Amino acid sequence: MEWYFRSLRFFLALFNFLLTITGGGLLGFGVHISSKTALFDNAFGTGNLITMIPIAIIAFGCVLFVIGFTGCCSIMFQVTCLLNLHLTIVSMILLGEIAVIALTFGMSGTVARTLTVQLRESGVEQYGKSSMEMITGAMDKMQGTLGCCGANSSLDWEGTWWGERHHSMVPWSCCEGRNSFDEGCQMSEARQIGCMPMLLVLIKDKLTLVYVAVVAILLLQLSMAICGCALTHKFGSKVEPF
Repeated sequence: MEWYFRSLRFFLALFNFLLTITGGGLLGFGVHISSKTALFDNAFGTGNLITMIPIAIIAFGCVLFVIGFTGCCSIMFQVTCLLNLHLTIVSMILLGEIAVIALTFGMSGTVARTLTVQLRESGVEQYGKSSMEMITGAMDKMQGTLGCCGANSSLDWEGTWWGERHHSMVPWSCCEGRNSFDEGCQMSEARQIGCMPMLLVLIKDKLTLVYVAVVAILLLQLSMAICGCALTHKFGSKVEPF
């Protein structure tokens, strides 16, 4: 039976190492997403969900990195109390992750509507005002980069502060071949698709990778919990050397 428990130790160490690598990968991925969304997150106002998504990914990656690293240390130094604490934390986080995933799927429609409202109220409605240069620049950057116009469509510009001063027109960034020296263009020349549909496609593509990683992490953590419980049950208050 000794080979069996040696195998458990080896796989537990391997799972923690993989968890550490995965946490580091998610951390880097979150930084990458943050750098992409930082180009136009001002259009959504302060405390917006666009900013919170990469922050959540970075925080999750940090937590996984620390958990995996402490797990490797507990096995390397063969400290059972540290291993027990590590497994308890892993089990709690495992349950929390399942709850968050279920909540995320259930609230996807609410998140999309909230982002649309934030973009319309903080970006489209405030565009062009003298004290809102950062928002104006963020909207132009987003519309030019994503090839879109307005929140849901180019019609969003009707009745806004900017739209009331430029009748039947949209900002230059809504149109092909225009630049910041142009005041705008006719609505009939503008792109018709809104920025939120384009942005949601971009977010969903990125989140698909996150969901795949989370499923893999859940399997890793479940395997860690099983191996760890088997080890601590066998050795009690001490861990014999490898």
